[in-house]
Amino acid sequence: MRFISALFAVLGIAALALMLAPQESLPATEWYSSTQCLDCHADVASEWKSSHHAFAYENPEVRKLSNDFANQECIACHAPQPVLKFEAGERVLARQSERGLGVDCLACHAVTDGGVATNNRQANGDAPCHPRFVERMGSVQLCSSCHNQHKTVDQWRGAPDNLKGNNCLGCHMPQEFRQGGRSGSNHAFPASHDLVALQSAVSLDLKIEDGVVRTTLTNDGSGHNFPTDERSRAADLFVQYQVDGKLGEWQRLYRFRDPYRDETDLTNTQLPSGQSMSFDLRNDVQSVAVRLIYKTNPFMSDDDGVVVHSATLIIDE
Repeated sequence: MRFISALFAVLGIAALALMLAPQESLPATEWYSSTQCLDCHADVASEWKSSHHAFAYENPEVRKLSNDFANQECIACHAPQPVLKFEAGERVLARQSERGLGVDCLACHAVTDGGVATNNRQANGDAPCHPRFVERMGSVQLCSSCHNQHKTVDQWRGAPDNLKGNNCLGCHMPQEFRQGGRSGSNHAFPASHDLVALQSAVSLDLKIEDGVVRTTLTNDGSGHNFPTDERSRAADLFVQYQVDGKLGEWQRLYRFRDPYRDETDLTNTQLPSGQSMSFDLRNDVQSVAVRLIYKTNPFMSDDDGVVVHSATLIIDE
């Protein structure tokens, strides 16, 4: 009996020693493709696949406006090397492989010494991809390497405090509850291709003030100019009058847009964060209607744009 008791004691001490001994971690995975991430992160991958980050290189509008990437400077942001290889805010370089994946997992998360970067302070470092918290992942500096090429981050820095939030993630990566009840940042990146995001960025008002019919567009929900980033974006404000019971043609009142460098006859007409622009309209009509149409390509037809807001005012029945 004493022998058996002693044996159990020895085995218990050995088991305890194994539990307390530092565990040897597996070597970090050698990253060569974002497809390696998909099996473990299926929910995140599904969100990303619906985003325009995933679509960045194959987007036919981008292809057309860049002359099928004959303008090679566009490739760097549409199929970038890992951003964390570069200094904060430094312009990235284009990668040579798997460009069809666009702005993929490794573009934002890969680090040069193995593992991946995350904004999660409680990251499980023993996971196969060896994630670790990197401060820059939750900063505008991560996004600025691509998204400040057209001054979006500079616009954000000058925005009112009540609109700018802490960083880009609050608006463009809201928390998402996934399978199993876990939450994480939404990798669909709702922005200009998401109607709800567009509608929350600006408000459109139409009313009579001191006998004057006036419409006002206010950038009251965005931490940067509207529209921002891509110079190919445009937002057109239209008006339509009803006279003698007949509806007239829609007339463009104003175009909000940052023109390309070679469009020297145009000026920047974006609407800065927190600001409004008003237009006085006719009041000798039966009704007035206004609508704001967002275009991902300034040369597309009005019918192909997205109606963000609309309003109608009855003046004289």
